[in-house]
Amino acid sequence: PIIAGIIVSIIYKLANLDRWHGPAESILAAHVPERRPNTEAGLLSTLASAVSLAGGASVGQYGPLVHFGGVIGDYISKLTKDQTSPHILLACGAASAVSSGFGAPIAGLIFAHEVIVRHFSLKAIAPILIASIVAHTVSTEFYGGEPLFAAEIGGISQLYEILPLILIGILSGIVASVYMRGLTGYLPIPSRIPKYFLPVIAGSICGVVGLFVPEVLGLGSETIQSLLVEKKSIISLIILLITKLFLTVICIRFNLFGGIFSPALFIGTTLGCMFAAFFEMFIPNANVALFAVAGMAAVTGSVIGGPISTMMIIFELTSDYQVALGAGISICFANLVSSKIYGHSAFDQLLLNRDIDIQLGRDSLQLQSINIEGMVRKDYIRLSKEHSIENMIEILSKAKTGEGYIINPRGILVGKVLLPEILLISNKSSPPKEESYINFLCLNEKNNVLESIEKIKDFVGESVPVIGEDKRMLGVITESDLFNQMLSAENLRKKEELSD
Repeated sequence: PIIAGIIVSIIYKLANLDRWHGPAESILAAHVPERRPNTEAGLLSTLASAVSLAGGASVGQYGPLVHFGGVIGDYISKLTKDQTSPHILLACGAASAVSSGFGAPIAGLIFAHEVIVRHFSLKAIAPILIASIVAHTVSTEFYGGEPLFAAEIGGISQLYEILPLILIGILSGIVASVYMRGLTGYLPIPSRIPKYFLPVIAGSICGVVGLFVPEVLGLGSETIQSLLVEKKSIISLIILLITKLFLTVICIRFNLFGGIFSPALFIGTTLGCMFAAFFEMFIPNANVALFAVAGMAAVTGSVIGGPISTMMIIFELTSDYQVALGAGISICFANLVSSKIYGHSAFDQLLLNRDIDIQLGRDSLQLQSINIEGMVRKDYIRLSKEHSIENMIEILSKAKTGEGYIINPRGILVGKVLLPEILLISNKSSPPKEESYINFLCLNEKNNVLESIEKIKDFVGESVPVIGEDKRMLGVITESDLFNQMLSAENLRKKEELSD
């Protein structure tokens, strides 16, 4: 792990990255066309995750694979000059990664729709499904087609097993929230430590902890498989859960990059086994393996924000429909709990940390990505404080407009006058009083379209002034300008979601 940390540090330093790129970037790119994935950063992040896993870091492979597939899909779209919608090819790549990584082609299709693009698109189903099936076929040819967790598990055999599955779901939602908070919440890392050196620290911690609890290093697939068929004490399961959660948070937060899917599977399995061991003391014939799989699915579904795709992954991982049904109960309750405590998923919070609320929807995110600076009009009436009311009326009448802006010699906006209001002033030979023109709505050049729409929702008038950081008048923007942008965003969404 220390060697892996050193190599990852070198990659991070030479690439001059501000962060590693993962599924959060793929989700953002699928929602905002202007935020397409950085191909170089995506490939380097995939390389870093491979090095981390090869060295035994407590991270996963599926997240980086999903983004790698998305980057490849987007790059192919660029090569073909976007003849196919970029977000569709990106989703094809993400689905292919899930399909080949888990051996789950149907889950790949659902994952792409539920987690990445987050809407049902008729024209996207065929290419995503084809990509998912082809990826599964190719990976089966190279690595075989056995389910990852093939075992005789069985589904719900007794009615009383439903209650433990519900309790597992509730507890999984709590544990998943703690896990996601560790991955995305505040972590007091001393600023004097260079960011590129952090993977070495993470690798050192992994190396030391791995001497005592080697099961928590790497993907942990073999440990998960053994937990499904072998019994462990509650104490050992608690140690595995806490250690895996701690090491994964350390690795991710200290830039020893990798995925968060596999650790979630591991944490969920240990949690399910803990609960099963406790429940078995009261009911000896309890289905321990079913509870383990239910915990695995519940924690993972909460972390990735994809309950349906997680249920399908479990079905295709185990090739057991009854297991998927039982796990589905835990998944539902876990997502309900984690969404109330934490939020939709870890990826959503990572984007929220960058002031991007993916829950706003495609239209709003599109409007949020457009700055009003490029929409500013220069055709406005400029007035001076020294102008008399009579002069202002004459200027505005000739321009056939009802609004004018008072600007000082330095170009700073001082106020706004309205023709109907100044017509009511009796003394028209002198300039208007300052209190009559200083109260007005104003936008900043850094505002985006969504912010601007929110600010002017109660506005009545012809135009709104736009100023720079130095308070200088840059121009005006109208309600119709913002309305046209909103219509364009809506039309773009309809074009992408509806079939041709």
